[in-house]
Amino acid sequence: MPKPRVLIVEDNALVSHAIRDMIVEAGYEAEVAENGRLADKMVKTGKFPLVLLDMMLPDIPGEKLLKAWEKYAGMAVIVVTAHGEVSTAVECLKHGAVDFLVKPVDKERLLASLASARPADSVNTNPSAPAPAAVAESSAPAAANIPVNRAVDLVFASSSMRRTVEIAALVAQSDFSSVLITGESGAGKGMLARTMHKLSNRAARPLVEINCSALPATLIESELFGHKKGSFTDAKEDKVGLFEMANGGIVFLDEIGDMDVKLQTKLLKAIEDRSIRRVGDVQNIKIDISIVAATNADLLALVKEGKFRLDLYHRLNVIPLHIESLRQRREDIPLLIQHFLDIFSRKFRRKVTGFTPGAMARLMDYEWPGNVRELANVVERGCILTRSETIPEDYLLLPGSSTPAVVVEEEELGTLAQMEERLIRSAMRKAAGNKGDAAKILGLHRSTLYKKLEDLGLL
Repeated sequence: MPKPRVLIVEDNALVSHAIRDMIVEAGYEAEVAENGRLADKMVKTGKFPLVLLDMMLPDIPGEKLLKAWEKYAGMAVIVVTAHGEVSTAVECLKHGAVDFLVKPVDKERLLASLASARPADSVNTNPSAPAPAAVAESSAPAAANIPVNRAVDLVFASSSMRRTVEIAALVAQSDFSSVLITGESGAGKGMLARTMHKLSNRAARPLVEINCSALPATLIESELFGHKKGSFTDAKEDKVGLFEMANGGIVFLDEIGDMDVKLQTKLLKAIEDRSIRRVGDVQNIKIDISIVAATNADLLALVKEGKFRLDLYHRLNVIPLHIESLRQRREDIPLLIQHFLDIFSRKFRRKVTGFTPGAMARLMDYEWPGNVRELANVVERGCILTRSETIPEDYLLLPGSSTPAVVVEEEELGTLAQMEERLIRSAMRKAAGNKGDAAKILGLHRSTLYKKLEDLGLL
């Protein structure tokens, strides 16, 4: 099948000829429009399913053309520009672009983008017809280079999650300074940060994850920036901080809203100066890192309360990404359930294929205050407790559910106790040691969890 025809919209003759040579050599037909008016006229002929659009044209801004071409079905627009600001890329995606390339264009990257962006119909026979909503929703940028419903370990079907992942994948391929991910606890902020690291040009360097609420206030500066021997009582040797360990990679600051205000000042300085100073040292150490911060708090509300610095908020919020709660994207639930069933069936060496209809209905109707993390725990519990290939509603153990009525042989009691211990340990790991969050995951009152931890010798 012949490759579709490409329209190259570029006013620089040297650049347009170089791009044309690349794609013609790869088997495409290509024509050049050196200004916006000619490009618009050629697009209206319906002969160009693929368009490479320069944003800096002499007559019409590329953004204006892109908005005008949103209505055309069967045509994919790839933006090409020397101005590689991510904010521009995000705006282009909002107005229908399927990818964003920065000059000088890499040949392999260009051809991969064209291959991924190729529309279903090789020719747009009716360019004036508006694109169906389904087409607009489903066009993922080639920059992401990911399947529609899965990115690394992210599993989704919802359009809102798709859009968040599209932008995150695009941002990851730039040398971004900072990203702020917002969303409820357990929604998948950490997973999105890890996905961005895997898709970034820093993937070969460390991703250092820091839970700002878990670090003791007295040690947090030393943990982040390191210290010199003798700088305080317990500083018996030089220590490399987490920021220094991440040099060349990405620092993920989880629950950034819980960071002490005094430390926020030093964090802001480290980000702006791209350097840190160990506690007790007089020398600055240059660092090359990107920052991904995440929070389930309203940072602007914390700013008003004097608990978060406004200048740090703006420094972190260069690229805002929001993950909706699971109850707002219920179409993701079946895919996530199957994903976790596959994981835990293998882990526990059990043949568990799904949930009974009643259990599935309950899972779809439940509000999921703990979001994806809570769903994973419910599936894990079900895989442990069920004795059949399908998990019944009794074994969901959601809030308001009664304890499953199971007749247990006396010799099995030890096994159930071990199961309970495993569940508690798993919840504590997932909550990064936060007992309140672990209690929510398990559906227990905090005091009940404390008693169980004490009985197990885990306090």
